[in-house]
Amino acid sequence: MSSAIEGPNCIFVCHGDCCSIKINVPKILAQEYIKKGDATKDDFIRGDIFSFKLRFDDLKGKCFLYNKKINGCLVHNSGIKPPQCWIYPTKFFNPDNKEISCKRAKGWKIINSEKTKEAEKMLKYYIFLCQLEAKKELKEIKHRFNDNSSKNHLKRLLKLTPPSQMAGFKDTWDFITPLPAEGVSLQLKKFCNKFNKKCVEEYLECRSICDKVVQGLLDFLRQNLFQYVKDQGLDTEGEYPFFKMIEFVENKNF
Repeated sequence: MSSAIEGPNCIFVCHGDCCSIKINVPKILAQEYIKKGDATKDDFIRGDIFSFKLRFDDLKGKCFLYNKKINGCLVHNSGIKPPQCWIYPTKFFNPDNKEISCKRAKGWKIINSEKTKEAEKMLKYYIFLCQLEAKKELKEIKHRFNDNSSKNHLKRLLKLTPPSQMAGFKDTWDFITPLPAEGVSLQLKKFCNKFNKKCVEEYLECRSICDKVVQGLLDFLRQNLFQYVKDQGLDTEGEYPFFKMIEFVENKNF
């Protein structure tokens, strides 16, 4: 694509506006960014199309790979920049010969349509392979939960979490972790009421999830998590809120 298009010098006309798009990547590409020191595991969020999404900085409105000093992408010249980025803003064809522009500038042109057609074929195959990988990665959710070290990690985190500050579960690179609530959450109260009614009255004052409720949550996940993700797909940013999981389980058992 780089030799099939021409346009303005991005460095002088904008502040990395093309870095404001959200991108999905396969795990193998994420691993390369980590290997080269451009990212850590925390920079990747479970995706709903490919295996991961690149972490997006909502305050800056940029992908985490955006570097202010170079006014562009850290991996631009690495050879492994996400292919979705290379087709912005021209895409693959412009049959009506319209003026192509991004948020800040005009003047992009496709100068070699044969190359863009070939690039489109390659991207379609890339997407196919990414989706195959994502299906395999989905099966790994069993390992991320059932592996003893993973389960013990989750158990430790649960015991350190006040029940009123938990809204569900989050699927990270290696582990299933508690999903922090925005403000005070009453979603866990149903589990507290089911597994340890003695402490329900002190729910808001409770500083950590007790052993009985922790075990109840682990059993709930073991019985329902894989089927929930398989049927519902990965939720936004790999998050599994209690209210959605409970609704799924209730409908399944209806």
